[in-house]
Amino acid sequence: MSLQDKIFDDLTSSSLNNLFNSKPFISCSCLFVVFFLLLPYLLIAIYRSRTTSSYNYFKYKCRELPPGPPPLPIIGSLHELFGQVIHISLRRLSKEHGPLMHLQLGQTSAVVASSLEVASEILRTQDTVFCSRPSLSAVTHFSYGGLDIGASPYGESWKKLRRFGNNKMFNPGKVRSFSFIREEEVEVMVESIKKSSLQGKLINLSEIALCLFNNITYREVFSKRVSADGECLLSPHHGLIMRMMTLMTEFNVGDFFPSFWWVDFLTGWWFKVEKRFREMDRIFEKEIDLRLRQKISSNVSYGDFLDDLLKRQDEMDPSLGYLFSRKEVKALLMDMFLGGTDTSSVTLEWGMTELIKNPAAMKKAQEEIRRVAGNKGKVEESDIEQLPYLKMVVKETLRLHPPTTLLAPRESMKDTKIHGYDIPAKTLVIINAWAIGRDSRYWDEPDVFRPERFEDKNVTFKGNHFEFIPFGSGRRICPGMALGLASIELAFANILYSFDWELPSWMAENEVDMEELFGLSTHKKKPLRLVATPMCLH
Repeated sequence: MSLQDKIFDDLTSSSLNNLFNSKPFISCSCLFVVFFLLLPYLLIAIYRSRTTSSYNYFKYKCRELPPGPPPLPIIGSLHELFGQVIHISLRRLSKEHGPLMHLQLGQTSAVVASSLEVASEILRTQDTVFCSRPSLSAVTHFSYGGLDIGASPYGESWKKLRRFGNNKMFNPGKVRSFSFIREEEVEVMVESIKKSSLQGKLINLSEIALCLFNNITYREVFSKRVSADGECLLSPHHGLIMRMMTLMTEFNVGDFFPSFWWVDFLTGWWFKVEKRFREMDRIFEKEIDLRLRQKISSNVSYGDFLDDLLKRQDEMDPSLGYLFSRKEVKALLMDMFLGGTDTSSVTLEWGMTELIKNPAAMKKAQEEIRRVAGNKGKVEESDIEQLPYLKMVVKETLRLHPPTTLLAPRESMKDTKIHGYDIPAKTLVIINAWAIGRDSRYWDEPDVFRPERFEDKNVTFKGNHFEFIPFGSGRRICPGMALGLASIELAFANILYSFDWELPSWMAENEVDMEELFGLSTHKKKPLRLVATPMCLH
């Protein structure tokens, strides 16, 4: 270990780190530290308020901001996010203040959209105004300074990257080319579950799902597994991804108090970010160097994402108009791992949770799958289009449990108005997809898991129906949506085809834990453990 790495290890293991943890979005201890560090500035603010109160009054009367909770000095409305996971807190506040709500989060001005109508205005009508991304500390650092598709601000560079992604990385042909990877990894998962079930073990489906999608993503990117051959076990690599995703949603001072960015160094938060970034960067450097050596020695082609990206360092793609730098290659690799693993696993986790609580829906899905797949021993991708009820199960899961309950934040690029309210430039824009998917104005019995609701409701994932936007909409819709859905549907189909599922004998259906753990993807707080019985083929 180098001296620099040792320094980062020492700093990130300091006790100050414990102030910032992944459980709530923001904790009392976080705000206490912020308040204590900024106390001198509070006294100055009080003094200045005597001379600027008339100016502020005039400013806010001239700008008719959306309604919202009255802010406290310094922290604004951050205290309103206590007690519950953030998307639930925001829905509670929106019921009081309206579907378009203003929040003062420290020094950051934010608006929250919690209805179909407001989301449509932001994502479609004024998409050109709201299609940029804010500069958030961890996200920007992990994306090599915003060089990727997901986090980069709107501009010519992003438009070229997005066009390249759509044409070369996520087009239907590329998605189909990875079907053998998905089928092989799902088969490994099924065998792993079967082995554990025959040993009388409970199946930790939360862990199994994480392992499955981690291996699929790693093979799509680097043409290798991270688990040992024939196993579906979690790896240190996935632990690193989870820690990075946690850091992207942890409270840090700099994102809400830009004037006091240095506080993140005092707390040790920034050193945690840097340490995880260095670990992931070393993995990328190792894989890139290995691939370049292989090309020199044998000119082998794998057809994976790494091949596609490295090719753009030597050959200019017409949709780009320039050659990729090494940093841009690594930024796009980061997109694949941070966006492609966890979001898929939480969908499988929550879907099986809902099905185990609704045995009639599970039975209906299994009967359909087993009728189509017959006795061939597995479900193939070619079977999926013949499984309409399974597709409804996936849709209903994504309605109730969108992987990112709050869509990736946007930023207004100029002053504008929404529903008569002023939205200044550089405003942070949050869309509560979870709240919209559970709104009784758009959905009958919104909290009930009922896949049949999609039978006569022609709603798609493509972002044109704003009551159902699990992957976002507009220019910033998730580019890897088709790739993720292909894996999710195949995994769902084979789990339901190959096994009958039951709760442990000591647990009733109404005792299944549904508590959420907020993060970049919203997992169950407690892992899903079930009894699996292998299906007997006749």
